Amino acid sequence: MMNNEIRYRVEFIIEGSKIEEYKKLVQDMVRLVEANEPDTINYEFYLNKAETSCVVNETFANSEAALAHRKGVPIQTILPKILNISKITRFDVYGEPNEELQKVLTSLNARAYNLLAGFSR
Repeated sequence: MMNNEIRYRVEFIIEGSKIEEYKKLVQDMVRLVEANEPDTINYEFYLNKAETSCVVNETFANSEAALAHRKGVPIQTILPKILNISKITRFDVYGEPNEELQKVLTSLNARAYNLLAGFSR
């Protein structure tokens, strides 16, 4: 990328009877990330109308911020609960992660994309 930002797009399928629990966990997670991770620039959860799948868009200032997010309290405590009632079906990464982050992303089977052309205002 033209800057050091790292962007994630993660897709979840939600267990049908667990949507209210999923919504509560996501709200808790967003509050904690917003309060404790200043280098998380963007953190948005989009739920489809049927409330069966969710897409998460995340933007981090750099690889270090993405790694800090991975090690943070929300990921360590709330994400496991989310994964008990949903499943990640796709994990895309945009940008040029540093070597440490690349190792983490590879272990998560994330698909990485480097910027070919474009701009961000």
